[in-house]
Amino acid sequence: MATGIDENTGLIIQGVAELKQRLLRCMRTRKRTLPLGRGYGSNLPYRIDRNITPELEMDIYADVADMVADPLNGFADEIKLNKVWLERGENAVLVGVEVTLLFDGSVENITGLSW
Repeated sequence: MATGIDENTGLIIQGVAELKQRLLRCMRTRKRTLPLGRGYGSNLPYRIDRNITPELEMDIYADVADMVADPLNGFADEIKLNKVWLERGENAVLVGVEVTLLFDGSVENITGLSW
């Protein structure tokens, strides 16, 4: 598993914490906005401020699956997406994912992802 630096504290993180940070960064980046990495990111930022309907939920699930499967985002060789769900709060909707880590086969639940 990769090692990185926490974007808020500057401390070294590794394992699932580093994976969660990379997932969040990818979710928050709109596709086609990085000059040298046009394919990096997701379409989730385009879903902000919309009413949650069954159609929008399916679009969110599809966007998360597309983000993880896209080789340019760097997750295709590290994780396999098993499940995606929405967590509804008072004024927020968060995404939770269940992934299998391909390097050791363990299954991890990562919750509280927002874009």
